[in-house]
Amino acid sequence: MTKTRRRWLGMGVVAAVLVLVVWRFSQTPDWRQFSWERVWTLLIHANLGWLGAAVVFTYSSYVIRAFRWKFFLDPIKRGAFSNLFAGQILGFSAVYLVGRPGELVRPAYIARREHVPFASQLAILLLERIYDSIAVALVFALALYLQAIRPGSDTAAATLRHMHQGAVWVLLVTAALVAALVLFRFRAESFFALGARAFRFLPPRIHSTIGKVARSLAEGLDVIENWRDLAASIACTALLWMANISVFWFVFQSLGGEAATLSWWAAAVAVFCAALGLVAQLPGVGGGFQVGVLAALQQVFHIGGAAAASSALLLWLVILVPCVLLGLILLAYSGLTFKRLEAIAEAESQTRHRDDPVREQA
Repeated sequence: MTKTRRRWLGMGVVAAVLVLVVWRFSQTPDWRQFSWERVWTLLIHANLGWLGAAVVFTYSSYVIRAFRWKFFLDPIKRGAFSNLFAGQILGFSAVYLVGRPGELVRPAYIARREHVPFASQLAILLLERIYDSIAVALVFALALYLQAIRPGSDTAAATLRHMHQGAVWVLLVTAALVAALVLFRFRAESFFALGARAFRFLPPRIHSTIGKVARSLAEGLDVIENWRDLAASIACTALLWMANISVFWFVFQSLGGEAATLSWWAAAVAVFCAALGLVAQLPGVGGGFQVGVLAALQQVFHIGGAAAASSALLLWLVILVPCVLLGLILLAYSGLTFKRLEAIAEAESQTRHRDDPVREQA
């Protein structure tokens, strides 16, 4: 199957899943009284001051990401902040517009601009994902304990109890993951040798893939060579997710009414659900993100359908539009296109795969 067909097949499956989820929402009593006219009224009367704050914090999140990438890159090279910031904007714009294939734009662009190996930037991307996953898990666990949630039924109460129990496990698993990463950082070669023996029964291709993933992770962890870089990267991650949650809370405040009654920690729960929804995304329109926000606002906080839909749509616009607009400006300034960026990312990836067998033999 060709790459294009696989992409279209994947998008078709995602679209089918999202349609099914939305249909299930539409069968609830609240959605039978749903009015798009009410949604439009809420959107056009949103408070511009709160929306302006949301846009400022949206841009600040990319600034923080660029600083964090700089701390990851410093042991390899003192990178120019302008290149790292442009890489964040162009990379996320590519993800919003072309979907998951755009994930490689950030490491490819930064590798080209900073003249560093693509593999090192791919390792930083992997490390960034680990940091963000841990941060989201911790935020969700804390939000469940700090945000008062009133279940509307016995079933909801049972679900809430399970969520609290899950939060405890999230904290425990997070602590274990951090300890495992630290151990892996200082004993990487020993783990490689152990893994080679443990997985030698697997087919060569799978065995090689596992080895590549492990070495990429080791390369990513290897950029943290001192306590300063570690502390700075952790501080940047904390600030990043505070900014992301604040964007949600500002949008809720802008809509007024029942959405404005949600606390900052309620916004943190919505961020977690939206992050889960990002697993199922369609280029340009999102889908999974909005469904995640809807699920949080309606199922957890009992917000009405119109207010929940308005929040989901406005959040997607506040997050996507500023990034894509600035991305288009940067593309025009540099004489590139998103297609060209995707081609650069694909070329870097193919070059790395060609180089891997040589490196392994060496």
